[in-house]
Amino acid sequence: MLGALNKIQIHMKCKLCYNDKELKNSHIIPEFFYKPLYDEKHRFNVIPLSEDQKFRYEQKGLRERLLCGDCENKLSKWEDYVRRIFYGGKEILITNGNPIKIEGIDYAKFKLFQLSLLWRASVSKLDFFKDVSLGPHEEKIRQMLLNEKPGSRFKYPCFFIMVLMEKNKVLDDFIYPPNTMKIEGHRTYRFIFGGGFWIYFVSSHTQMLNTSKISEFFLNEEGRLLIPLRPADKIEFFINLAKDVVKYNKHKNGP
Repeated sequence: MLGALNKIQIHMKCKLCYNDKELKNSHIIPEFFYKPLYDEKHRFNVIPLSEDQKFRYEQKGLRERLLCGDCENKLSKWEDYVRRIFYGGKEILITNGNPIKIEGIDYAKFKLFQLSLLWRASVSKLDFFKDVSLGPHEEKIRQMLLNEKPGSRFKYPCFFIMVLMEKNKVLDDFIYPPNTMKIEGHRTYRFIFGGGFWIYFVSSHTQMLNTSKISEFFLNEEGRLLIPLRPADKIEFFINLAKDVVKYNKHKNGP
């Protein structure tokens, strides 16, 4: 009886193709971005977001039953492409400096990966992604993913800022809930994973960004991506986060 109920729970409408199929336990943020967080027991520490929460360990990145096997495979191809760019195995041209310049990127695969992550966060019911709500843009992005149409560089553009810790270590062992903010009059969503900030612009007038300095950091159709580097101790978010962690530890440990 219980087995039948469990089967009913996972045999539902796929969020991407809308077909009734058995759903996979899908990652929102791909698993390879969690790997730098794991300890020797394959666990990572979850930082509490308020004083009434506790530190806890997780064995796997955040997952949810969202996609059927076919759609999971579609997104996995884009994820694998981006994984090979970040962690080796993909022939691209990287020029060190600030910003880092990467050339030879497959625009469609990388852009669709970016869009898939934003869209998954919006359709997710997990509390971690509660601040991501795309409204009518959610369906537009679903259609772009379903039909594998990445749009132009100004269609839901995203730029990546790499954050450096002490001794120029990249902040690749930190993942934090996304939040929303306004930049140049546009609604944006800021994700923190994979070594820094991924900032998505979500509005109906992002074409106006073609005159903005920010646009030079969007992946372009020629496959060029510029990644600015910023030290964590110069970023207000990390300064405030460090203060909050110290405050939390004092509250937890007492006077």
